[in-house]
Amino acid sequence: MYGSFIMKKRDDDKTFRKGIDDLPTVPIILSEWTNLNPNNINRMLHNANDWAAIKKNATQSYAEAIREGKFKTKVTNEWKRMLAMDVSDVYYDKILINGNHTTDLKSVEGKTLKAGDKVRLRISNGGASSYFWLRYAGGKMTVVASDGNDVEPVEVDRLIIAVSETYDIVVTIPDDGLSYEFLATTEDRTQSASYFIGNGIKQLISPLPTLKYFEGMKMMNDMMKMNGDLDDMGMKMSLNQMDMNVVMYPEITGEAKKKQDHSQHGMNMDNDPNRYNANALGDIVTLNYAMLKSPYNTTLPKDAPVKDIKFTLTGNMNRYVWSMDNKILSETDKIPVKKGEILRITIYNNSMMRHPMHLHGFDFRVLNGKGENAPMKNIIDIMPMETDTIEFAANEEGDWFFHCHILYHMMSGMNRVFAVGDYQNPYLPDKAKSYKALQRESNMPHFMAQNDFATNGNDGEAMFQNARWSLGTEWRLGYNDMHGYEVETHLGRYIGKMQWLMPFIGFDWRYRKMGKDEHETNLFGQKNEKDTRRAVSLGVMYTLPMLVNFQAEVYHDGIVRLSLMREDIPISKRLRGGFMVNTDYEYMAELKYIFTKNIGIRTHYDSDMGFGVGLSLNY
Repeated sequence: MYGSFIMKKRDDDKTFRKGIDDLPTVPIILSEWTNLNPNNINRMLHNANDWAAIKKNATQSYAEAIREGKFKTKVTNEWKRMLAMDVSDVYYDKILINGNHTTDLKSVEGKTLKAGDKVRLRISNGGASSYFWLRYAGGKMTVVASDGNDVEPVEVDRLIIAVSETYDIVVTIPDDGLSYEFLATTEDRTQSASYFIGNGIKQLISPLPTLKYFEGMKMMNDMMKMNGDLDDMGMKMSLNQMDMNVVMYPEITGEAKKKQDHSQHGMNMDNDPNRYNANALGDIVTLNYAMLKSPYNTTLPKDAPVKDIKFTLTGNMNRYVWSMDNKILSETDKIPVKKGEILRITIYNNSMMRHPMHLHGFDFRVLNGKGENAPMKNIIDIMPMETDTIEFAANEEGDWFFHCHILYHMMSGMNRVFAVGDYQNPYLPDKAKSYKALQRESNMPHFMAQNDFATNGNDGEAMFQNARWSLGTEWRLGYNDMHGYEVETHLGRYIGKMQWLMPFIGFDWRYRKMGKDEHETNLFGQKNEKDTRRAVSLGVMYTLPMLVNFQAEVYHDGIVRLSLMREDIPISKRLRGGFMVNTDYEYMAELKYIFTKNIGIRTHYDSDMGFGVGLSLNY
C-alpha cells in the first residue's frame, strides 16, 4: 500500500509563491512491480543468485567480456574478489506511474491543457529499491521543491530521484495538438513508464541507451583496493556533483561522443554544477544537490550545543550485508541525544552502491555551500565515495529511525536509531523489548538449498545464514557401496568488513566400502583405513583472489585436509562452471546451464563417483 500525502499552502501563507504554489497540481507516484515475493528476492540477494542479472542482460560473463574486448577488466574484477557489478540489484517486471504503465493527462482540475499552460508535478518515488531518471519531451523541467520543502526554481534537463525522495517540478505545454511524454526510467535502464501531458499526437523522448557495464566494471576496479576499501583517486566528491556512474552513460561519454567533433570531457570536474554531465550533443543539465537553495533562512539556533556524529556506510555485495561503521543494527545500541542538541552528521559512503539515507521525525539541512539558505530535506542520496554533511535540531523527543531507504539494504542492517530525550510511549510499555524486535528484523536468517539428481549420484548443499553466522551442510550420495556417501556440516562466523574469512567447527560423516587391503592416503601421507568415518574438525575458509575459496581443516584424529573450490564461474550468460580439488586427492569439475531461477542442467566429473549429468534444482 502506498500513496502521496500532499500539504498545500493557504493563499495567505507568507511563504506562498505566486506562479508556483497556485499552479494546477498533479500527484505523481512512481512504483515497481515484481512477480516474485519480496522475501524471496531478499533471500536470493543474500545467496548471490544472479537470476536478476540474467533477466537484465547484465551477467558480465567471460564470454561477454571476450566479445567486448574486456577480458582483462573481467579478470581484474574477480582478482579483487568482486562479483559482477550491478547498478540495481532487483529485476522488476513493470514500472508504474500512478499505478499504470502509461497514462494520459489531458486536463487538470477541470481545465483542458493547451500551449503555454504550466503544470506542477508532485513526484514521489514509492518504489522499494529503484532509482528513476526523469525526463520530459516538452523541454526543460523546473525544480521548485524537494522532500516537501521549497527550493529556488532551477531548470534542468533531467534528474534522478532516489528511493522515497520527492521532487516538485513545473513543466510547460509547448504546443497545441501535441502530447508530451514525461518518462521515468529505472537507473539500470531496463524498464520505463510514461505519462503523456497535453492533448494530441504523442511526442516521445528518446529512450536512454543501455548501460556500458564493462566500462563501469573498469571504473570499479580502479576504485577498489585489494582490502575492499575504496580509493577516491584524489577526487573529493559530494552532493552528487560527480556521478561515478557517468562512464556508463553512452549519451555522455560513449557512442554519442564518438559521432561528434566535440572536445567536452565526459567527467567534467568544473566547479560550476550547471556544467556537470555536459555531453557531446549539447549541455545536458542534470540536477545535483549543489544546485538546491532554500528561499528562506534555514540556520539553526547558534546557542544550542552541537553533537558531531560521523558514519561510514559499509557493505559487502558478495554476502549482501549492509552496515554503518561495519555494524548492523542488531550489533548497536540506540544513539542517545539530548533534546535541543544540534546533530551534525557527516556520512562517507565506502561501499559500491548508492544509499538514500532517510531520517524519521525531522527535516535536515544539507550543507551544500548555500550558507544560510541550505536546502531542507529528509532524504539524502549518497553515491560511492561521496562525503556529505547534514544537520538538524533534535527538538522533538522520540526514538527516530535513520536508515537506508532501499528496502533490501534496510532489511540487511543499514540502520540506526536516535533516542532523543527520555520519550515514554504508552503503546510501547517495554521499549527494550521493542528495540530488540527491530534489531532482529534487520538481521533475519535466510535459507538456501540446491540438489543435483545425476546419473552418477546425488549431491547438494543447504545453508542457513544471517549477517555473520553460517550453518551449512553438503552431501554426496552414491548409488552403490563403492561410491559411498558423505555428509559435511560446518558452523562458522564471518569476520571482517568484507567477510572473506570464516573460522568454523565441523563434523564429517562418510561411508565407502573399501577392499581388504585398500586404504585412503592423503597428500601428507596420513591414512584412513575405515569404511565408516565420523570426525569433528576445526578450520577456516578464506576467499582468495578470483573468488576461490581456500579451506583448511584439522580433524580430531589428526588428519588435515586443504581444499580449493569455486562455484558459479560465469562462463556465458547462462552457463556456469565450478571446480574443487583437495589434499585427499579428490577433485571435481562441473558445468551448469541455467534455465530458470530454480532449474538447471548440470554435468560434472567427480573423482569418487565418475562422470554424471542430471537435473539441478535450487531454492
